Amino acid sequence: MMDGLLLLLLFVAAVGIGWWLGRRYQHQLQQPSIADENYYRGLNYLLNHETDAALDLFIDSLEVNNHNLATHLALGNAFRRKGEVDKAIHIHQNLLNREGLTHQQLAQAQLELAHDFVTAGLLDRAEQLLLESAGFSPDKQAWGTLLLDIYQREKDWQKALDIAQRFHLQNVPNLAARLSHYACELAQDAVDVGHFDQAQQYLVQGHKLMADNPRVAMIQATIAMQQQNFDKGGRFLRQLGQQDPSLIPLILSDLAHCYVADSQQQEWQNWLHTCMQDHPCTSVMLALADILRQQSDVDAVAFVTQELRQRPSVRGFNYLIDLYMQWATDHARESLEALQGLTVALEQSKPAYQCKQCGYASNTMQWQCPTCHQWDTTKPVYGLRGE
Repeated sequence: MMDGLLLLLLFVAAVGIGWWLGRRYQHQLQQPSIADENYYRGLNYLLNHETDAALDLFIDSLEVNNHNLATHLALGNAFRRKGEVDKAIHIHQNLLNREGLTHQQLAQAQLELAHDFVTAGLLDRAEQLLLESAGFSPDKQAWGTLLLDIYQREKDWQKALDIAQRFHLQNVPNLAARLSHYACELAQDAVDVGHFDQAQQYLVQGHKLMADNPRVAMIQATIAMQQQNFDKGGRFLRQLGQQDPSLIPLILSDLAHCYVADSQQQEWQNWLHTCMQDHPCTSVMLALADILRQQSDVDAVAFVTQELRQRPSVRGFNYLIDLYMQWATDHARESLEALQGLTVALEQSKPAYQCKQCGYASNTMQWQCPTCHQWDTTKPVYGLRGE
């Protein structure tokens, strides 16, 4: 499909040259020019599928003007989409070296060349080109959006926030969520080095950009817990659970620590029961089973068995096998261990988190998917092999 498109574009270029040469032919009937020879040589290359040689000749022969600028741009874009970025760069740089282009046409070529550089991984060159030529572009949104993408790739979160404000970006998909996560990235960096006041400033900014961003509450809880304020940490964690119930498995360990640190074991158990009613999942079930197990293994078995009938899960079965193992005879224990070996292998073969956008899976929570680069699309896996 892409090869066919490239050939079509090259044929269009060839026709353009032929039309131009036809007009010149009316004035120069006697002597064939070098351009005439280039045209027929290029056409011969094209018919023999020697696209590289044809491309070079057509670029050199085809005059750039208002009639064929779009052809040049389309040809370069087609090569970039195909993965032949060096050819796209060659075409777009050739446009910039031509005289007679308007400021708007130059801006078009510069933007496409910046896209080429980004695709090639030459982020510094793309950034420099965009910043140097931003004043000539009538389309500030396209300029700013590409710069935003560059700074996101470079993880330069402060520059990304600044460029969004400088260009007054509006038409970027999920812009508020992205900017909020940029602020959270800066806040997390500040927390990592113990600069809690600076982190709070970024979190205020992140909250203003996206009031229901659960990551803001997560970082607020981290700060509170590091400052030994477990009551405050627990409040932020419960807030996160309300904002995005699918992330409840992510907060259980820290939330349990907050309740226990404040000697609120009964409140912890009550919260788990409420959560099990409103947002049931395997992790909550197992947390409740651990509490029941401290009192009675029989009660724990009855509870887990009942829950598994309603919401079966591999992790739940593994837990139930552990409970039964203590009462099993030697022969039964061997059978249970063999069964548990299979279920454990099945559990470990499946990731705990998955991106809802592209399907990327991992065993660690990532606020930005490393594959599709979308924010807040990675969630715990639910179902038989998950929660």
